[in-house]
Amino acid sequence: MERIRLLPMELPSATSINNGNNTSNSNNRGRTSFIRRLGLGCIVLAALGLLYVPAYHSAQGPAFGIGETSSPAGSSGDSHFLASVAQLPGWTFNTSRNLHLYIHPENNTSILSPNELCTPLPYLLIIVCSAVANERARSAIRNTWASEENLHYDAETNIKVAFLLGQSDNDTLNASIMEENYEYGDIIQEKFHDTYNNLTLKSVMMLKWVTTNCPHATYLMKTDDDMYINVEGLVKALKLRPHIKGSLIGSLICNARPISDPKNKWYTPKYMFSEKIYPNYLSGTGYVMSLDVASKLYHAALETPLLHLEDVYITGLCARNAKLRPINHPGFSYVPRKLDYCVLKSAITAHKVNSSVMYSIWNKLKETNVTCTTASTDKKAVKLNRRGRNVGYYLVKKRSNSRCT
Repeated sequence: MERIRLLPMELPSATSINNGNNTSNSNNRGRTSFIRRLGLGCIVLAALGLLYVPAYHSAQGPAFGIGETSSPAGSSGDSHFLASVAQLPGWTFNTSRNLHLYIHPENNTSILSPNELCTPLPYLLIIVCSAVANERARSAIRNTWASEENLHYDAETNIKVAFLLGQSDNDTLNASIMEENYEYGDIIQEKFHDTYNNLTLKSVMMLKWVTTNCPHATYLMKTDDDMYINVEGLVKALKLRPHIKGSLIGSLICNARPISDPKNKWYTPKYMFSEKIYPNYLSGTGYVMSLDVASKLYHAALETPLLHLEDVYITGLCARNAKLRPINHPGFSYVPRKLDYCVLKSAITAHKVNSSVMYSIWNKLKETNVTCTTASTDKKAVKLNRRGRNVGYYLVKKRSNSRCT
C-alpha cells in the first residue's frame, strides 16, 4: 500500500495570534465603554429631570421673612403627581411645614414687645391680628371698643388689648410701625412676612408670645382688625362660665369641606390637607381660650404640619391633636351684624366692620333710651351661622340629624 505523505502545515505565529486577540479585546472594551457612558448619561439626565420640577415650583412661591425650607418629594411617582397639582403660593409641595423652622420656639423672635401689657396681670388679653398698612383700622379700634374708658372694670377684671403684626417689604411702613408703637405701646411685631397665606404663622406667634410673656393671664382672645368686640358682653359671658380651664369658645363650624378650586382665595391642595372634611373648628374672626388651652395649642402646633387656614389649623387640627373640644357660643358670629342697638347689645362680635362703621356701632351702643325684648335678635346671623351651604371660605355639607356641638 502506497504511503500517503503528509506535508507539514505552517502554524500561525504567536505574534499574529496575540495581535488578533488584542484587536478583538479592544473592540469589546470600546463597545463596553460606550454602553457604560450611555447608561451614565441616562442616569444623570433622569436625576436632573427629577430635580427640575421641585426647584421650579419652589422658585414660584414668595420668600418668608425667616426662610423657606425645602423637603423634596420622596419618589419620582410622587413628584410627577404633585407637579400636576396647583401649588399654593408660599407653601408649595416641597416647602417644609414644620413650625419649628419658622417659629423658633427656643429664641426670642419679637421685634416689638410691649413691656407693660401683662402688668398688672390681665383677666382678659385681646390680641388683634392686623396688617402693617392698616393704621386707620387700629386707630378706630383704639378710639372705640378698645378705648381706656371701655376697658375699665373692677380691680380683678383687668383687660388689655394689643395688635399683632408681621413685617412688610416696605421699609417706610416698618418705620411707621415703630413710631406708632412709640406713641401707643400696644404693638407686638414678629419676624415673618405679613401675608395672607402666613396667617397661621401669625396666630402661632401669638400663642408663643402670650405663653412666654403672659402665661398667668386668665383668658386670651384672638380677633381681627375688621371686628367690633362687645367687651362688656364678652366679660359677662366669661364670668358666667362654671369653669375657666379647658375653655375654647367662639362661632363653631362643622362639616366644612376643603375648597379644591385653585382660583379660589381659600384653595386647599391635597398635599396640604388630604382628609375630606375639616375637624370642627371656630371661626378665626374671633375666639377665646383659657391660658391652659393656649399652652396646649401652642405645643400641639409645634408637632402638627402647618395648614395656611389659621382657624382650621389652630382650633381644628391642633385642638384635635391636643384633645381639646371647641364649643359654640351664640354671641360669636362671622357675619356682619345689623346696625341695631338690641342686636349689637346682645352680640359679642360683629364682622366686616370698617373704620367708619366702627364709630357708628360705638355711637349706637351709647344710646340709653332703648328697650330691648327677647325677640330682638339678628335673624340673618342666626340663619347663616353654621348652616350655610357656602359660608366664608369653606363649603358646609347638608346638615344631618346629628347636631353640630
